Amino acid sequence: MLSYLKSFRQRRIIRNLKSNVRSKKIDNLSDLKTIGVICSLDTEPNWNILYHFAKVMEEQGKQVSFMALVPQGQEINFVVTHPSAFLCREKEDFNFWGMPSESSIAQFIAHHFDLLIDTIGDSNFFSQYVALRCNANLKVVYATPTEDPSEVFDLIIRGDGRVELKDYFNNVVKYLTMIRK
Repeated sequence: MLSYLKSFRQRRIIRNLKSNVRSKKIDNLSDLKTIGVICSLDTEPNWNILYHFAKVMEEQGKQVSFMALVPQGQEINFVVTHPSAFLCREKEDFNFWGMPSESSIAQFIAHHFDLLIDTIGDSNFFSQYVALRCNANLKVVYATPTEDPSEVFDLIIRGDGRVELKDYFNNVVKYLTMIRK
């Protein structure tokens, strides 16, 4: 019963946030200046892919920020060295309803992003909440054919089952470079 009430409350919060009006804009990758990434900090190989993506984008003159969810019970036994990586610990930084505290996401959502990439997907409340709270021109997510995140995200990369993080970033880069300047 308690999980049902939390789920109901979370759906209501998302529905209310969806009603906020924002301007959408899609640019060629070369025109982007700021990129935000919502991710789960679960394994070192995934962090290495995220960090490599950030370094490649920063070498091209873009600013990259991360909002990383640390799953409950997950210990980080690797070094998170990116200066714009904001961590949100699932047990400590959430209220009773499962919402991240304002202080844990404030620095991330204070930025305006030309591109926001969600790497969590899976209709995750945290990623949807942060994505809806962010001021971003274009919001991108990976989804399976059974999921419909179109009310939260602008560009949906579809695939069957789980996608490798590296392949997902390659697809995002590929599609955004196809946009006419």
